[in-house]
This record gives sequence, C-alpha cells and structure tokens, in this order.
Amino acid sequence: MSASLAIAIVCPTAWPPGDDIAWRVHEEGQALARRGHRVTIFAPGTRADDLRAAHARIMRAEDGQPAALLAAPGTPRVLIVGRARRTGSRLGVSPFDAASQLEVAISHGGFDVVHVHEPLTPSPGLSVLRRATGVTATTFHRPDPITGAAFLGPLVHRALARVDVRIATSPTVERAVTQILGGDFLVQPWGAHPTVPHPPEIGIAIVARGRDRAALRFAIAVARLLPRELRGPIALMGPREAPWRIRTAIPKALREDIEIIPDTGPASWHRLLESASIVLLGAPGDIDGPVTAQAMAAARVIVAPRSPEADERLVDGINAIVVAPFVREPWAEAITDLIGDPDKRTALGHAAVASSISWDEIADTLEQAYLDALARHEQGTAPTEARVVGDLRVRPASGTDPARFAAACWEAGLDVVAVASPGGVGAANAIAAAAPPELTVILGQEIASTDGIVIGLFLTEDVPTGRGFPETANQIHAQGGVVVIPHPSTSQPPPPELLRTHARLVDCIELANPAGGPTQRPVLRTARQLGLVISAGSAATGPEGLGAVGVEMRPFRDGRDFVDALAESELVRPRRRRARRARGARRSS
Repeated sequence: MSASLAIAIVCPTAWPPGDDIAWRVHEEGQALARRGHRVTIFAPGTRADDLRAAHARIMRAEDGQPAALLAAPGTPRVLIVGRARRTGSRLGVSPFDAASQLEVAISHGGFDVVHVHEPLTPSPGLSVLRRATGVTATTFHRPDPITGAAFLGPLVHRALARVDVRIATSPTVERAVTQILGGDFLVQPWGAHPTVPHPPEIGIAIVARGRDRAALRFAIAVARLLPRELRGPIALMGPREAPWRIRTAIPKALREDIEIIPDTGPASWHRLLESASIVLLGAPGDIDGPVTAQAMAAARVIVAPRSPEADERLVDGINAIVVAPFVREPWAEAITDLIGDPDKRTALGHAAVASSISWDEIADTLEQAYLDALARHEQGTAPTEARVVGDLRVRPASGTDPARFAAACWEAGLDVVAVASPGGVGAANAIAAAAPPELTVILGQEIASTDGIVIGLFLTEDVPTGRGFPETANQIHAQGGVVVIPHPSTSQPPPPELLRTHARLVDCIELANPAGGPTQRPVLRTARQLGLVISAGSAATGPEGLGAVGVEMRPFRDGRDFVDALAESELVRPRRRRARRARGARRSS
C-alpha cells in the first residue's frame, strides 16, 4: 500500500450488524483498516446517544473540521446517521431521515473514497454518490431489489454514470444489475476467516436461509433418509426472518437429533460448522451466501442443488457435490458415499479451500481498484466547472418589453432563464435576441393540452395546443425538447394518475416556487431521493418577480444535458446585481 486512504462506507441497513449487508460492510471495513486505511462507516441505528454523537461530529465537519469524521488508521469508526425502527421482529430503516446528515458528511468529510452498499435500496445512497468529490464505489448484493428499482431508470443511470468502481457479490447479481444498468462490474464473492477447526469425521450442517420453506423441508427430508449412526449430529440454520417456524418444519423423529442455530452472524456460522463435515445447501440462493463461503474456507464438503449459481461457483466432484434439485434419493446416496469415503471428503475439502477467498484478499482487490480510480482522476483533473443560477420558468405577459425583461433577468442575479409563455416561442425568441451575452435564454412554451398545462423547453417552434398529454409530450421530445410538469399552485398540470401512466414522458417536475418558502427544501430532497428530477421557477410575468426562486447547477449543452445537470442542482435564492445601463445602451445602438 502506497498511502493511507480516507474511506467512507455507507451501509443501508441497521447497525450493529444484523443482516448479510451489514456484516459484509463490517468485514470489509475491518480488512481495509488492517491495511492502514482510515475507514468511517455510516449506518442507521437505534441508540439516541449514537445519533447525537454522530450529529455533533458532522456539524464539526461542516464548520471546517473534517478530521471529526475520519477514523484513526487501523481502526474503523462507526457513525450512526438515521434511525432504524423496529417493525415486528425486524429492524426497518427510515430511508430519508439520514439523507441531510449524510450529504453534509460526504460533502465536508474530506474522503478519498465513498463506497455505497446496495445503492438501489430505499436509502440516501444515490444522493450520497452525487455529493462525493473523490472516488466513488458501489456494491450490489441482491438481484431482487434491483429489478424493483428499474422504474427509477434515468435517475439511476445519472447517479451511477460517474461511479468509478462497480462491484457485484456474485455472477447472479452481476447479471441482474447489467440487465438494468449495463456497464462493467468487478465480481467479489463473500470472503471468509480460516478460523473454524478441522472437520470432524461425521456430522451434517443444513443451510436453508432463504424464505422458501420448501428448501428447508427438502434438506430435512434428505437428512431423515440417512441412518443416524452414519450421519452423526445435525446442525440447522434456517431463515432469519421467522426462527420460530424452523422448529415446526422438523418432524418429531428428528427433533432430538437436530440442533437449531439462529443466524446471528459470523459467530453463529462458525458454530454451525464446528460439528459438521458435510454441508447441505437447501436452495441455489445459499450457494453465493456467507455461510457457504465460510464452509468452503474451513474445508467442509458442500452438497448443493444443480443450478446456474452452482455452475458458476462449484465444480461437481472437484470442490463440491452437485445434485439434481428436490430429488431425495440421489442426495441421500451422494451423502452416504461421502460419509463412507474420508479420502474423497479430504480431497473435496482441500479443493474448496483453494477456491475460497479471505477478507484480506478482498481488501487487497478493493484497495487496488480505489488506487486505480484515483490515478484516473488525477490524469483527468480539470478546473472546477463554473456554476450557473437559473429561474427555470418565467411567463412574461403580453406586451412586455423584451430588452427591459432581459436586463431585469440579469439584474436579478440570473445566468439562465427559461421563458415559457402561453402564446408560443415568439416571446422567448424576442427576449433571447435582446439578452446580454452572459444570459442564457431557454426557449419554451406553456402548452394547454386537453389533460392540463405542460411546459416545453428547448423548443425551436410552437407546439400545437388542444392535444392529449402523451401527444403533446411526444411533440416536445420530437424537437429535442424537455417536458416539464408545472407547479400546481401556478398552473393546472395533468392529473397524477395520468402522469404515473406516462411517467417515461416526463423529464422533470416543478416542485419549487416562490410560495413554498424554506419548508419546500425537505420536500425537494425527498422527491429527488424518490427518483424525480426537480425544477424550480418563479412563474414571473414581469421584472418584479424574477429570481424569487432558482436553482444553481452546472452549465449544460442541450436539453438532455440540462436534465442531467438539473438532477444535481441546488435550490437557491439568486443574489441581485446592479443595473448595467451601459451594456443596455450598446445593445440598442
């Protein structure tokens, strides 16, 4: 390692660790810290004292003391941001109450690397990625929430477009992510600690951690076919979500022989394996899990169902035994054969160890990926791009003097103004022709569709009125334009149910206006985290209302780039400039 990196790891699930995501964050953080890096873990929790302590450190960082958030080299620091709430027997996480604190921490913490785990779960992960100034990394853990987040499309692509290092925890997850997002991924399976004792001569462990109880019942049925004197003791780890159901799945004939071990993390995984030489996996989903990784590192023999997951991780007869799923007799025969052949068990166990990976090796790969990304950043370093301030919807009244209106926009502190009047793009063209060179005028129109008012920006010609919303939006897009849904307090937009049906046609929604005041900031933050691109406009009809609300954003090239820039914008109140009479005189001469 050439230098100690300041690394922020964002965990979306509750701390102390209680699920696989948090345990992986814990293990990766510890391994990176062992390499001398300064690792800070941000996660939700339940203790009020922890929340207050983290808040105090974040406020110190915002006041110019970034060291308040950084860990000492070698020992991770955990900061609890956001409250985890108990729902029934599980801890749920409020996805948005940590957002503002995390955004401040990432913006002011001076981190070289920001690594967000499972960014598509309900969490501030996407917002955090936009705030990071150094290297960004993401780890995807499960395929199921990814398909559920596909509707976020444009926001997800924008947020992840600048991610430097993308990681999937298995080839299965990699396939699911690439189908939605595309791009290249580094596959890093679960690591393990080689701390479990040498396998005993007999003993079976059953792993069926998924919610499908059919896999649990099948594995138990296979164990029941094995003579007791051959199989030895049985240890069972079932789903974490409903541990009381595991007992009901065990037939009375086996209840005295099976020890149920609750899934509480690495210590329980080690305990499960201590008395077992053979590990039965109930379902394909268990193959890519942490218990299997630990079992292979501890030279236990894996017996797994044939599946794509098995094809990618296991080699039948080399480092595991792979059997047709849900057929009891072949499973019982394969296990009986293993019990009677200690040399075969030893060979399979040694091969399993050789195909496993340690957490220190995981950290080594992560470190190299981070350093490579840092080098790319340094090679492509460019001056910080200037920011512009815009009022993204004004609607000058009929008879407005274009030159006076353009000058008023500049004096109001605006660099960008979007002009969208009901009469077509003529008013916007007139103001653009009279504007000073420093003022960018976006040509737009306020269009009365049969379903409600729609704003079209970046237009080149008038859009006909009196058409349905879908046709109106398509005509805007046909010009390379941007479809904006206006704020309901200033215009009557199409009804929400229609917008939900045609969500793909909407580029951004105007949720900030002069009447909103300071209370609209949390609304905007939450809306953005839900995947909405937010616009802000004064709807001013004359010079007096210009710049009552605005956004600060990076410069843009065209309509599509405008939407991308708007996704990372900030709500601001423009600062007025002094009138520039001399420039106006030159323009009129």
